[in-house]
Amino acid sequence: MKLSVSSVIPQNPVLLWLWITLLVWWSGLAGRDLFLVPALIFVGIYTYQIRNKQPSIITTKWTNSSYAKRWLISLFLVHVVLNLAITILKYYSFRWNVWDVGSYSNMLYNISQGRFYSSYLGTHNWGDHFSPSMSPLALFYLWFPSTHWVTLAKTVAYLSVPLLIHKICKESFQNKEQAWSVTVILGAAWMLFYAPALNSLYYEFQPSALAPPFILYAFLCFQRKLWLRFWFTMIVILGFKENLGAVWIGFGCFMVLATPNKKMGFFLISGGIISIYLIMFHVMPYFRNFEESWSMPVGPFQDIPGKLIYLFKILIPLGFLPLIFWRFGIIAGPAIGVNLLSSGPKMYSTSYHYDDIPSTLLMVAMVLIVSSGSLKLRFWEKKKAGQWLLAGWIVCVLGMLPPSPMRELYASIPDKLHRVIRKELIEFDQFSKGEPIAVQTSLGPQFNRTNILAITQDSNGNCAPMRRDLLVAETKYLVFAKSLNHYLIEDLEQCLKKINLSKDYEILHAYQNLHIYKKIN
Repeated sequence: MKLSVSSVIPQNPVLLWLWITLLVWWSGLAGRDLFLVPALIFVGIYTYQIRNKQPSIITTKWTNSSYAKRWLISLFLVHVVLNLAITILKYYSFRWNVWDVGSYSNMLYNISQGRFYSSYLGTHNWGDHFSPSMSPLALFYLWFPSTHWVTLAKTVAYLSVPLLIHKICKESFQNKEQAWSVTVILGAAWMLFYAPALNSLYYEFQPSALAPPFILYAFLCFQRKLWLRFWFTMIVILGFKENLGAVWIGFGCFMVLATPNKKMGFFLISGGIISIYLIMFHVMPYFRNFEESWSMPVGPFQDIPGKLIYLFKILIPLGFLPLIFWRFGIIAGPAIGVNLLSSGPKMYSTSYHYDDIPSTLLMVAMVLIVSSGSLKLRFWEKKKAGQWLLAGWIVCVLGMLPPSPMRELYASIPDKLHRVIRKELIEFDQFSKGEPIAVQTSLGPQFNRTNILAITQDSNGNCAPMRRDLLVAETKYLVFAKSLNHYLIEDLEQCLKKINLSKDYEILHAYQNLHIYKKIN
């Protein structure tokens, strides 16, 4: 097939400017928010078309041509490579930190050494978060210890979601073209436009980040009635985090309300509630010797306006369809409810990792809604009110776009100083092999060893290693890099000044870009 301008660039002016808007946003070359300029032109032209009763912009026919399919698959592969590159480069530009990449990499390294132990927390892995399903990753650390394993595992789990959505769509739609169109729309949302999912990808690491492909596979097994695989996968899901019993409850509610499998649904609801209770109040306390947990405080009725804004952020890109067609949307309800129960604003901000599970389940809900035939597009295509609503929805989506993938790439590229610091860290790691060290949080992921702590600063400006908010004094080396992020150290200059005045440490002068202190006594 010969390529033509019309096959690549839309001829409809409103589609052309929407295309330009997305291209400017994607490239990131014009700045973080400059894509809003062509977006305004798009809105103006679209408004004019609606007022003059011109044809709708809604169409999915273009996705089904052979050329379009090849182009879309190529685009997907480009973003696979792009996201893998971002993940790797973040390590070399020191954008990963102890919390949470470094701490979980430390856990997996220790498991590979036969210890289910977190050096940073000073407790059993499962005392912080219940994550036995993450443990098989330790096999890679046994072969070659590297923080890359944990970050790449998260990225691969994320990138597998569109493939599993496609399989679910093929089971849900008899029409192959419809299945492909829905896959393209939801896959594009997941990979490019849906901020709660993208922000979860770009944020550090949590064991729950590995759960999305397992959730989708469990639903696929349910569709295909592969019960042994279904139950095995559902049990594995419970092992990614203590609150993932919410997935069981969501599946159960959906089965009770929208399928004939009501007995199974009630069993899943009961099993989910019981598992959350047992894991959180019995299993995890046991593994941390019944010490106080770091869990977010519960406050379901606190900050109601903030929680309403959160619901708006996660639902408006989906057109509120999971709420309108709530019998299908209920599958994500318990996972969303976990975030709403908290009084910690981070859990309902869409800016961290807490939406990895809700986002996945909302994708399933969207497939269910469209495949059920409940969603009719005629209103949006023919009625003027529908066109205005569609225009408002597009404006909201454009205003809530996540960070541009290319800007994420640009920000992740290490500079010359990063490379020099990395070289010095390797030299120090070889020199101090096996010795207990404490590090500035941005340096933690660079080390794979059993005895490592993070450094914090107290109210008097003194810096010291910490373990579960408690200062400790058993570390032989303190490691700092002034040019890098120093989370938990408010005033790094004051911190270093006090250590220099201390009689407990002496500085090692072999490093130009690192400040490394050796404990004297």
